[in-house]
Amino acid sequence: MSLAEKHRRFICSLHLRGPMLVEEVLERIPRATFYDLVKRKYLVIVPTVIGRAVVVGPRGRVEVLSMTRFYRPRATAVADAVLLRKAIRIAEREGWRFQGRNSRGRIAFMSRGGEKMMLIASLRAYSTHSLKNTLRRMNWYSRKKLGEAEGVRVYHPYPRRFDHMVQEGGIEVRHVGELLPPEAELEV
Repeated sequence: MSLAEKHRRFICSLHLRGPMLVEEVLERIPRATFYDLVKRKYLVIVPTVIGRAVVVGPRGRVEVLSMTRFYRPRATAVADAVLLRKAIRIAEREGWRFQGRNSRGRIAFMSRGGEKMMLIASLRAYSTHSLKNTLRRMNWYSRKKLGEAEGVRVYHPYPRRFDHMVQEGGIEVRHVGELLPPEAELEV
């Protein structure tokens, strides 16, 4: 049985924008179809601390995305990717356009009327030190000195940790709770 075009597009969206929680997928795809795609390994369910997330499975990677190998991503990385997808949706409601994610899928790039913004969402991955290192690797500080750096919006469970960076300018920090499902009570 071949895969319907709308399901191919959905798998491409999961790959491009990141995983979703099962409940969100079931709002888009009928339950029987969803579980059929899981059974046929086009999709895989990964348990995370914020709920069961859906990622592209081995068959979806090979047949739809033309990728050769499958790996099972770590639950923490999947949870952060789910949060990043939600952060992208919030930014889009604010008028930003999604441009893509970095190769590791941890940072999204957005644009709006000539402005550019990087989105980062994480439950545990970023300390101030690791965020500074990430921005340094991306040459953000060099571009900031030239007045060419994009803004950075970070979603994190402890936004106050980044107060010093916020005061330096160019970085906005929001509480990750804005992205969490209402029933998710996390100890982060």
